[in-house]
Amino acid sequence: MKLTLVVNRTAGTLRGLDAEEVVGELAGIFRRHGHEVQIALTEAAGCVATLEEVFAAANSEAVVVGGGDGTVSAAAALAARYDVALGIIPLGTMNLFARSLGVPLEMYDAAAALARGQIGRVDIGEANGRSFVHLVTLGLHARTIELREKLPYNSRMGKIVANLRAFLSAVAQPPLLRARITIDGRTFHRRTPAIVVANNPLGEGHLPYADDPRQGRLAVYVSRSSSTVDLLELAAEVTLGDIGGNPLLESHEGKEVRIALPRRRRIRASVDGELIALRTPVEVRIHPGGLKVLQPAAPVG
Repeated sequence: MKLTLVVNRTAGTLRGLDAEEVVGELAGIFRRHGHEVQIALTEAAGCVATLEEVFAAANSEAVVVGGGDGTVSAAAALAARYDVALGIIPLGTMNLFARSLGVPLEMYDAAAALARGQIGRVDIGEANGRSFVHLVTLGLHARTIELREKLPYNSRMGKIVANLRAFLSAVAQPPLLRARITIDGRTFHRRTPAIVVANNPLGEGHLPYADDPRQGRLAVYVSRSSSTVDLLELAAEVTLGDIGGNPLLESHEGKEVRIALPRRRRIRASVDGELIALRTPVEVRIHPGGLKVLQPAAPVG
């Protein structure tokens, strides 16, 4: 297979390592399995531009991206647009979409699994025309990211600590959304600090990611409480995968979601962890099989 390996040299896993040496080793794994590999090593600031150039060039059957969830999300949007297979080398903090695809979290193991893998299709979501592979969040999570980005950090652990500090600040004075939510034509009203729309229902017993990214359904999660104590409890439970049947969390499923926020023309939202402004109402839909991916092979032995 002819593929291009695009690696964000500033990704968390590569900090303190020789990025050129690591990328050379990753490319070598693919070449030993008979693939023709081109390499594009980029910085965070120029990563999206590099990805756009690679996908637009249309000279690869697959683009294998090494980076965190933000890099992967940007690459997925381009992969869906150009209908080119996306492979993921997880180099970020959480690597949630990589987990959903069953990609090994150690980078050399991931390369080996992808090198022996095959092309398939999974679902991709869209919020107001913006593609996403994991989550769109309104309210508390978006506020947490906004606060975190004002804090200094320069490592993976630093980011985790900054995120915790920002979350504690956010839950101390949680936002309150007055929302009219319509799912496949069914409408209900809620006052809530947090609304989450996931590309497929989140799995149980682990970090919040979909066990199967091919279910063809959006999942909508709404916090039932704005109490600081309840929100702390809910965050801990969701992180551990206690989602279905959680009394603090209301959940729904559907293919099209509309979130109207009376008197608000825009809202700060997190789309796959990136903080952006979305016009309201927020229109979310799922495209079953809309993303071509390089699926990892099962471990040998």
